[in-house]
Amino acid sequence: MNDPHSGPTNLAMDSANVAVQAEAIHGPVSVYQVESAPSPQQTFNVGLNALHGGMAPEAREHIRDAVVLGRYINGRSCFYLLLALLSGRTLQQVPPGEIAMLRCMHGAIKDDDEWADAIKLVDHLLTSRPTEDGAADLEQELQKLTNEQRNDVLQHMEMFLDSSAEDALWTRAFEAARSDRYAENREGRAWKFFQPEPIGARVQPADPVLIGLGTWTGATVTTALALATVGFIGLTAWQHTGMAAASALLALAAGCYASVRSGAEWRCRKERRQAKDREYGRPPATTARGDGFASKIDHQFNHYSARYTPPGADKARWLSETAGVRRALRDEVVTIYREKTVNAKQVAWLTRYLVADVARRWQAGKLRDYRKELRAPLPIRLMCVLAALAAAAAGAFLIWSGAHISPLIVSLSALAAVASVWFAARAWVRIAAEYERHFADKAEKQGLLADRQAAFSRWKRKLADRPDDLEMARWLECDRKAVMEQATALYRLKRQDVLAHAFIEAPATPSYDRARVEKGPWRYSKYKILLFLLTKDGVRQLTVHLDFQKATFRSRARTNYRYDAFTSVQVAETDSGENVFELTLTNGDPIKVKMTDPPTDVTKNEDKGPQGASQVTLGTAGIWNALHILEGVAAEGQEWIAFERQREKVPLAEVSKAVNAIFA
Repeated sequence: MNDPHSGPTNLAMDSANVAVQAEAIHGPVSVYQVESAPSPQQTFNVGLNALHGGMAPEAREHIRDAVVLGRYINGRSCFYLLLALLSGRTLQQVPPGEIAMLRCMHGAIKDDDEWADAIKLVDHLLTSRPTEDGAADLEQELQKLTNEQRNDVLQHMEMFLDSSAEDALWTRAFEAARSDRYAENREGRAWKFFQPEPIGARVQPADPVLIGLGTWTGATVTTALALATVGFIGLTAWQHTGMAAASALLALAAGCYASVRSGAEWRCRKERRQAKDREYGRPPATTARGDGFASKIDHQFNHYSARYTPPGADKARWLSETAGVRRALRDEVVTIYREKTVNAKQVAWLTRYLVADVARRWQAGKLRDYRKELRAPLPIRLMCVLAALAAAAAGAFLIWSGAHISPLIVSLSALAAVASVWFAARAWVRIAAEYERHFADKAEKQGLLADRQAAFSRWKRKLADRPDDLEMARWLECDRKAVMEQATALYRLKRQDVLAHAFIEAPATPSYDRARVEKGPWRYSKYKILLFLLTKDGVRQLTVHLDFQKATFRSRARTNYRYDAFTSVQVAETDSGENVFELTLTNGDPIKVKMTDPPTDVTKNEDKGPQGASQVTLGTAGIWNALHILEGVAAEGQEWIAFERQREKVPLAEVSKAVNAIFA
């Protein structure tokens, strides 16, 4: 397995099917953005953030603009311009034009400047290669630096810490990484970076008042007929009983009103209860197919329904008895949030709250409490019945009194009056019940909205300490140091045994979350990290799977191959927009690792520069330095290392001369 003379073995063939579980684009965020008319200092600060975020090309651009064009020259800007030029690449990769930038700062720094020691240490690290003396001097120089300067030197001068004199520096870097990997409550906060900005609380509006023209017409006609016939009977009865007829007429009117009013509430409650019974009794929904918004909401409800199964409950019973209500809630979420710009992950907080609320009510036996709440109280039902009886009695008295004056006409009018009052009462009960339903639904929706807004506020407070991109970059840098420490321990290598090294960071399969700030690289919840160590005996490759949120390494694979085993190395873009790293060996299958994902619905809708994001991500993943080293080995074999050292002599002398010229 570890025989340096063994043939190549491919252990990285799991990149063909990588699924993005969720993604978020945070913005607007000013970390990597320059204002419309920035000052040189503002431009420098954006470049410094880019450097700390692992985006060396962007850092070089902004810091160069601030220093060279904006003449923002001081010890701090000179130090970080120097680090930006060297970060993540060898001297061979530094163009002569960029080295010339350092000359524009000729005589800008005095020896007593607080950044002078840091700049001199960078020069010492360059010029000490590849001698094995001076470890004590480097340690003393390092002690003079502040924590900020020391950490930045150890991070961005990593490519130049490759001699025995720097073993102490690597040990220091490993020690710092071990503690900083878990700093700032990483395990409690890192997952929040991958949560998109949530969409605010919404509810489905109450259905409008739905009364057809026929109902209004029928109510109007029958009411007019009822008033005419009852009025005629009342006038005729007045001739016989006088004030008694007037009292009966008033009783009839009051009884009809009270009966209609209480009957409307009775009917409203009954219909709302029946509607909820139908809603809660619906069969389970069929999961939507595809990868659309509805399908993702289905998956959320299924996931949280399983996750929030009440403790000790029978899962099958819980899912069966709540299928209807969960389906109704699922349909509501799909309806009110189904917009082109809404990512399903942005409403996951609501899905989680709704399912948890159903579980709480089901466990407490309150899921069907609406049946008790919507049952018409006994006083309402008694009022409806008694009022109707009173109206009927008053009407009968009027008919009896009127019949004494004109029996035939009053009898015919009574038939018309009874029919018209009956149909008018039914129509007005329906109309009043519909208005009652509308107002009751509005009140219910307002209560639901208030509860959801409270849940939304709780979720926003939970995300308030979301880590920024610079923290994510620092944690990932510590993880890289941890991988390097593991590799040197596994292969029992000293630092001087490693002639060169390269990292590649890619999203890990089978699923992962990803997120980025505007103009920043994609950060992943799970990484696949490949470390290539070039030694005199061949190449040592260590592949680890990193759970970034928990800061744990899930698996580890070791691979060895000779220098002459390399055939080719490349990063190719597929038709779908993926970027795939491919290392071809003389024997065995190619090593393929997917570096970036193709554009998705979220990136198409929300991302202002998806292609730029892929390039930035490739840069922070270390791919360009890895390509430089591996392409050199593929072309020149083991001799590449010696040739590289020879080729570096000229740029090394130029950089050292330019650095020394900085001091007045």
